[in-house]
Amino acid sequence: MQVKILYCPPGSRFHLGEISEVRSTTLTDTAIYIHSDVLFGAFLYQLAYLYPEKVPHFIELFRNKQIQFSSAFYFLENRNNQSKIFFLPKPVSLNLIEVIDSKGESQHKKLKSIQFLSWKVWQKALMPQDWLNSELCHIIDGKFVVLANEISPQDLADLRIFAKDDTLKVRLHTTEETGNLYSQTDLFLLGNKNWQVHWYFLEKNLLSAQDNEIYQQVWQNVIKVGIGGERSTGAGKITHISSAETDTNFLQQESSQKVNFSLTIPQKNEIAHLLLYQSKLRGGTFLAENYRLKVVQSILEGAIQTQEIQGNIVEIGENKLRYGINFAAALPEKYAFTES
Repeated sequence: MQVKILYCPPGSRFHLGEISEVRSTTLTDTAIYIHSDVLFGAFLYQLAYLYPEKVPHFIELFRNKQIQFSSAFYFLENRNNQSKIFFLPKPVSLNLIEVIDSKGESQHKKLKSIQFLSWKVWQKALMPQDWLNSELCHIIDGKFVVLANEISPQDLADLRIFAKDDTLKVRLHTTEETGNLYSQTDLFLLGNKNWQVHWYFLEKNLLSAQDNEIYQQVWQNVIKVGIGGERSTGAGKITHISSAETDTNFLQQESSQKVNFSLTIPQKNEIAHLLLYQSKLRGGTFLAENYRLKVVQSILEGAIQTQEIQGNIVEIGENKLRYGINFAAALPEKYAFTES
C-alpha cells in the first residue's frame, strides 16, 4: 500500500459537486474531500485523452483490483520542519459510543461532528472519551482529532483546515430573462503560517511495468488539468503529485473487521458483509434540461465490514461510468462494531 500526495497551492479552491434534484442548484454544495469516484473520473478522462485505445484495458484492471485507490483525505505539512499529519475518516462504529462529561452531560453531538482522526490517533486506537482529554488530544475545527504533541497550542489557536464559501453568480450563456442568479459553494484549503493543507490518497498498485508507466503518465496529466469542477475558473489546482515514504503497515494487519476508505457500490451478494455504514447518492449529473445521468447509492468512507468486498464500476449513462470499487483496511479491534 502506497501513499500518494496531491500538493496544492496555499488557499486552493475546489468544487466537488454533490447531487442535486434541480439543475439550477447543481453548484450549491460541495463535498469536503475528494471521493474516489472523482479521482477515477479525473484519471479516466485523461487516459481517454492520452491513450483512448487503453481505456477498456484499464477499466478491467480497475475491476480486477490490479490498481485501486482510496478517496483523497486531508494531509498537513509543517512549513518549517516538514513534519506530516495524515487524516483518515472516522469509523462509523465510533458514533455509537456514548460519552458523559464530568457535569453529567452527553457529548454525543460534539463527538458525532468529528469526522477525521490523525494516523497517530488511529494507531493508538484512542477512543472518543480520549479525544476530549486535552492532555491526550487536540480537536481542530471541531472535525479533526490529533495527538496533543502533533500540533503546538500556539498553532492550534488559529489553525483551520478548510472552509466552505458561497458566491452569488449570474448565468451568461442562456436565453432566459429571469432566474439567472445562482449560488456556487466552493471548498477552500486553509492552514496557517506554519501548516499547509494538501490531499493524499492510498493506493494498491499491482500493475505491470508497462501499464504502470502509462498510469503514472496519466496522473501527471491529471495534475496539469486539475481535479473537480469549475476548473476553468481556477478551481481544482494541484501543483504536483509524489509518493510519500511512510509506513502503512498498521492499515494492513490482520483484523476481525475492515473499514472502507473509498466510496463503494457493493454488489448485491456483498451487502451482507456491511455491518454498519452510511450511504450517499452519486451521479445524476444534468446533461440537458430534462436529461440526467443515472443516480446510484454508494457506501460512504468509514463503513465497517466483515471483510474486504469487491464493489463495482457501474454504467450511469452512455460511455459514463461511476467508480465504486471497495478499498478496505484493517480496523483496530477497539474500534470494532459489536451488537449490544
